Amino acid sequence: MLKAKPNLESSIKTLKRDWSIVYDMLSGKNNGGFGWDEHRQLIVAEDAVWNSYINSHKEAAQFRHRSFPYYDQLTAIYAKDRATGKDAQTAANIIEEINAEDVAATNTHEERNDFHGSEADVSLDDMDLSATQLQPEQKPTRNQENIRTVGLEISKSIASEVVIQQNQKLSFKKVL
Repeated sequence: MLKAKPNLESSIKTLKRDWSIVYDMLSGKNNGGFGWDEHRQLIVAEDAVWNSYINSHKEAAQFRHRSFPYYDQLTAIYAKDRATGKDAQTAANIIEEINAEDVAATNTHEERNDFHGSEADVSLDDMDLSATQLQPEQKPTRNQENIRTVGLEISKSIASEVVIQQNQKLSFKKVL
């Protein structure tokens, strides 16, 4: 089992929660007065609007002066499910679904290779591949690109955190 999996799931959960807070402020009903500063990647509003909103939404206070650089990418990933509530999945659901598909594909492949109890030991050298054609490469969708970008950023963040923790351990050992 991947040791980083709980950390990744936690990071994804935190990102989605933070995105939901920002999304609700910008897109929610009766939330006029909030805007998005594309250059600084943060929510902007008059002090009176912030104060009023924070009184009833304490969790939003963290975004008063904090940027949220992944908002556009996360909106592309989550907004459709959020808007309709249809087919919404957590990262854990998606990982579980992918694992189930992998197991099903492996089992199907093994069943094909065990046709009538015989071993399917065939080399590509023995096959006639002259009729096969290369399939055109499909361009990834915008959603797939956004998921990949966010995944890479999370990976970099986790790797940075691991390096920081390792350096702290080394520094602590040197002190002792």
